[in-house]
Amino acid sequence: MSILRDLALILLAIEAALGALAGVALGVAINYGLYRSRWWRVLPRWFLQARRTLVLAQHGVERVCRRMAAPVFAASAARAALAGMLSRRRGE
Repeated sequence: MSILRDLALILLAIEAALGALAGVALGVAINYGLYRSRWWRVLPRWFLQARRTLVLAQHGVERVCRRMAAPVFAASAARAALAGMLSRRRGE
């Protein structure tokens, strides 16, 4: 049975390697196609618009996460301060 397990792992590794190679080949084909069709002169404009959109989305996510995490940090700081006061009182 260990031989079958080893063969199954080898087949899974080969499948993963072929999948990765297929992804790389697809990326190369897209880049070559864009270069051959001369879209590379137009692409920076599209990349700039996409980057602006992604930066706006990133700032929005950061703002939402900051607002959601603020109460947790405040509660943690209050708990730590209370625990510090109680430990000092017990020590005296």
